[in-house]
Amino acid sequence: MFVNMLAYADDMVLLAPSLYALQSLIKILERWCTELDIVCNTIKTVCMIFKPKNLDRRISADFPCFTLDNCKLKFVSQFRYLGHIINDNLKDDDDIKREIKKLFVNTNTLVNRFQCCSHNVKLVLFKSFCMCMYDLALWKYYSVTVYNKFKSAYNKCIKKLFGLQGVTV
Repeated sequence: MFVNMLAYADDMVLLAPSLYALQSLIKILERWCTELDIVCNTIKTVCMIFKPKNLDRRISADFPCFTLDNCKLKFVSQFRYLGHIINDNLKDDDDIKREIKKLFVNTNTLVNRFQCCSHNVKLVLFKSFCMCMYDLALWKYYSVTVYNKFKSAYNKCIKKLFGLQGVTV
């Protein structure tokens, strides 16, 4: 089964196997937007060409500009869709790094606001605010180094929240 459109609320992704197919999908989108009196935000609309794993299969490095509502769309190598960072090389390292930063920010917030609470309360708060990693199941292609940094960050956050900085586990 081939899926050429992913949509969630007001976010949409068009997927196409060729340049011509993508421009056709954009034209169809323009027609439906006109008919339904919907406006696409062309400033936030971008194009991405996924790099093939085998560079011998690359057809071209240059692609024509796509237009939506007579506006040229820019090409990017990375963008965020529904909070998940997607790269043109389909690696998840940048998304894991984003999740590490989020883990530290949330843990520091808990430490600053709830340092006098019991261990049970801290545990519930940590599970609620630091363990919500919905895109974790999407990670498939990542480096061992970045994954180990993620595990290390998790351990550091647990130690910091429970006041165990000098303890080795």
